[in-house]
Amino acid sequence: MQTAAIKPGRTAPSSKPVHTTETYTAALPATGYVRLPVASAVCGVAKSTIWAWTAQGRFPKPVKLSPRVSAWPVADVRAWLADPVAWQAANKVEG
Repeated sequence: MQTAAIKPGRTAPSSKPVHTTETYTAALPATGYVRLPVASAVCGVAKSTIWAWTAQGRFPKPVKLSPRVSAWPVADVRAWLADPVAWQAANKVEG
């Protein structure tokens, strides 16, 4: 029987998976506002994509709750999730 030699600076294989990803489960509250991490998790896109879509008129605009805090009304996010194309057509920004 042969044993595996471990090179200096290396560790033995462990039973843990090599690549782990944390999952963020987000749920929309019944009413109120959601901040960026929840909005991006619910929509399944990156936070930067939410901002890009907002600038392009493809996603609802946030409400400023304070000078440094933006949040999206849950009703707007739910309307967008129900039908993004219809929401975009109904909220077309004249450019």
